[in-house]
Amino acid sequence: MLQRSRPQNNGDVSLIGDYIKNWRAVVITALFLLYWVDLSGQNTEHLSMWIVRDQMTNRESIDKFIEFADRNGFTDLFVQVRGRGDAFYKSSIVCLASAVQDQNFDPLKYTLEKAHPKNIKVHAWLNMYLLWTSGECPSDNNHLVNQHSEWFAVDADDAKDVERKINDFKKNNTTEIYLSPLVPDVNKYLVGIVKELVELYHVDGIHLDYIRYPNRSYDYNEVGRKRFIEIYGVDPILLSASNGSYFSRVAVETIENMIEKWSNFRRDAITELVVGIRSVIITTRKPILLSAAVKPDPFNARHLFYQDWENWLKKDYLDFAVPMNYTKNAEQFEQALSKIDPLISKEKIWMGIGAFNQDRYDALTKIMISFDSGYSNLALFSYKTFINQPDYLPPLLKAFHVNNQ
Repeated sequence: MLQRSRPQNNGDVSLIGDYIKNWRAVVITALFLLYWVDLSGQNTEHLSMWIVRDQMTNRESIDKFIEFADRNGFTDLFVQVRGRGDAFYKSSIVCLASAVQDQNFDPLKYTLEKAHPKNIKVHAWLNMYLLWTSGECPSDNNHLVNQHSEWFAVDADDAKDVERKINDFKKNNTTEIYLSPLVPDVNKYLVGIVKELVELYHVDGIHLDYIRYPNRSYDYNEVGRKRFIEIYGVDPILLSASNGSYFSRVAVETIENMIEKWSNFRRDAITELVVGIRSVIITTRKPILLSAAVKPDPFNARHLFYQDWENWLKKDYLDFAVPMNYTKNAEQFEQALSKIDPLISKEKIWMGIGAFNQDRYDALTKIMISFDSGYSNLALFSYKTFINQPDYLPPLLKAFHVNNQ
């Protein structure tokens, strides 16, 4: 069991005092000091961090983050093994990432061999629908970008992202190529990737990322449109028309109902992938946890990205979710927490806190808010910040002294 200790001396308290810049920080810091006894009685069972794939390229890098995690009391690691449609493990489905320095080396296998003897749990972190970043296509002809362009998500302009220029991407508020959840072969392919991974490796968890659309202007993939037309008799591209002339003689209620059906159609396709992955994990009869990194505001996640993660938790499709609550602003951070359905057990939420975009005292404030709101499981993004800024993590560890027992 992991427990936070009380501040050891006045020097520890002064570290927090250095952060006081406005009334909000004053209030939070005062609450932290006044109610430390109450907070210190709360147990933290999971202290986790994300390990980005550039740390998975060789044995030396892996040794370093395993040693770092062990020394600082981290219980769980989200280790990225699928970044841009490639693999940081041995797969018969996906090509090995070119970043792996020794193409005979298996980064995931080595990570498991090093982490498990230290009682550190390893969650295989996979980017799902995100396939490629804008720019030139991958040089490997076997890469999915070069094999199945008909699988790509398409926006309301009916343009494939792989054909866009960089500036066009920026105008569309995204810079990446996504697979389409509405193409049945896509979900089948992604489920197959997870099936192979859980059968071959003794991972402690599967951690899904980019299990969503880039934004609500997607997905007008031809396959998905045809499927919707077959069911509802309406081409969804017409629902995005700005002038609404096609529906000029149709009741407003009918139009709104059809738009809701179109939203549910896209939302349900993503949920189907989560359910499919859950079924694969159950079939293995291995104690593998299924989690997802999700948008922190559940309403926006559901309506803007079609990521219905609260529903996934309520129906036990996921074991836990990790809201990526990376905002620098403490008020916005707390607002996102307040929007989470109180009926969802707080044990099923591991609060994600960004270290990459804020200083250590900003991050410390978010930790305090999380604890005070009843969220005792934490996930920090990411390890790279801690190695680039050696003085970043110690103040955080002073607030929740970690004893790995």
